[in-house]
Amino acid sequence: MNLNIRIKNYWEGEAQGYSEAIEDELNGFERKAWSDLVLEYAPSKDRLDILDIGTGPGFFPIVLSQGGHNVTGIDLTENMIEFARLNLAREGASAKLVTMDCQNLKFPDNCFDLLVCRNLTWTLDDPAKAYKEWHRVLKPGGRVLIFDACWYLHLFDENMKIAYEKKEKEILMKYGHPMHQHKDQVEGDALSRKLFMSDKVRPQWDLDIMLKLGFSKVFADTSVGERILNEQQQDRNSMHPPFLVGGEK
Repeated sequence: MNLNIRIKNYWEGEAQGYSEAIEDELNGFERKAWSDLVLEYAPSKDRLDILDIGTGPGFFPIVLSQGGHNVTGIDLTENMIEFARLNLAREGASAKLVTMDCQNLKFPDNCFDLLVCRNLTWTLDDPAKAYKEWHRVLKPGGRVLIFDACWYLHLFDENMKIAYEKKEKEILMKYGHPMHQHKDQVEGDALSRKLFMSDKVRPQWDLDIMLKLGFSKVFADTSVGERILNEQQQDRNSMHPPFLVGGEK
């Protein structure tokens, strides 16, 4: 089976669990924390045309459209888009939602002020192609903000693997569940060994490729977890803390 099809099928099955997770975030401190973080790095304080890449169940379209911005959310998986529609309706939010491959965008050049992307790039089979597309649809002076983590470096580094397994046991004892849970854990583990990004040291890889693709400025922030994760979440993500990597056209 084509890897892209496997990835799509996997995330179709994860949609409900992720929808439940963002409902918790919408009811917690994360709603404001994420909105403040994104807008802090936005190219301007004006009303923005925003593209949320890999929107999942619609967290960013909700919080950013309610802040007065024009938001389009895209996702490869139909189930994610369906949950996003339900979540936006429940929240009384308005945004455009489209099923679309983020590596082959159906938008004209230079049409968005801001692109945001959360926990998606590690799943891509050709992230360089995706970043080139994202650069294309940005307006001059527009920015892309990518939030992610080095989720699977421990599979390629023996010392990191030992530390990871030790931390996993600690987390199980403290909280009664592993660091991360998925509906299809077996397929998730199998895919993680095949994904392009799994063995890359990030955000350095992202910064290098974005400069090669023509972004005029690039930047990174490896401390964002302190702002968007609670104490338990920071503990559970200590082996793969979140980072922000961004670029300006």
